[in-house]
Amino acid sequence: MPGPSSVERAGVEWRSRARPAPIWTSWSTNEIAAKRIATKERVGLLGHAFSSLESAFGEIRAMYRNDRFSRVFALIVICLNIFVITVPFAIEALRSVGISHYDLPARLNISRDGSLPEMFNYGQAALCALFLFGIWLRTREHMFLAWSLIFSFVTLDDATRFHERGGLLLAATFDLVSLPGMRARDTGEIITWSVVALGLLAPLLWSFWQSRPRQQALGSVFLLLFACLVGFAVVVDMLHFLTGSKLVGYAEDGGEMLSIAVACCCAFILYRGLGRDADLQALDPTLPFSKRT
Repeated sequence: MPGPSSVERAGVEWRSRARPAPIWTSWSTNEIAAKRIATKERVGLLGHAFSSLESAFGEIRAMYRNDRFSRVFALIVICLNIFVITVPFAIEALRSVGISHYDLPARLNISRDGSLPEMFNYGQAALCALFLFGIWLRTREHMFLAWSLIFSFVTLDDATRFHERGGLLLAATFDLVSLPGMRARDTGEIITWSVVALGLLAPLLWSFWQSRPRQQALGSVFLLLFACLVGFAVVVDMLHFLTGSKLVGYAEDGGEMLSIAVACCCAFILYRGLGRDADLQALDPTLPFSKRT
């Protein structure tokens, strides 16, 4: 039998070739690839942020180890906070299970305005703001000045109950609607905090944008501690309102105190470690953190 003609062979070869993918298939493939690239970029940025934060804490830890005065100061502040927090918490826990009927004096209750623990918390918040202002005077890095302003407002807010009074005023003046699970005054407090936050975060973001990587990492330490402070002040406070438990209230106030205490210690360590003649702008950002002091 005669073999296939050249025309027939060409037709078989053409049918055996892979057909091009439909347009919608290439679009979906490109979209998946773009999503994978975006995910990798987000993971990379998150990893870089954690790495910078870890390096900043490592530098603060090195300053802490090399300065005896910093070690003594941090030890005293943290021990005082633990004592002030655990004693009322333990007494209330014993009362809740019926082991003890001892009533904690109001002057020692961390949840009472004007109590000794509250006054102590005002003092360490003010010291944190003062140390950050001192770092700015030595380094002229505006990020530390922005953080000094923020912790100064924290001190003012705790001492004068600014956001509580602002929430009551807004709720009474504008007849605010109560959000689910909250009171009208809680809505007013959130609005008050939001307005103040906009005014304080603007210089902080500007100074963060203008700073070098090392200063950004050191500023991120205070950002993390401030986030912890806000978490206890807002989230745990709402939980305290919903449950009405004194133990949750002590956890809220204790968490706020510890957040401020750690921020105060970090500010003092940096104030001591950076030195009077520190020139952060002249440091090489490519060097490891441990070699930039």
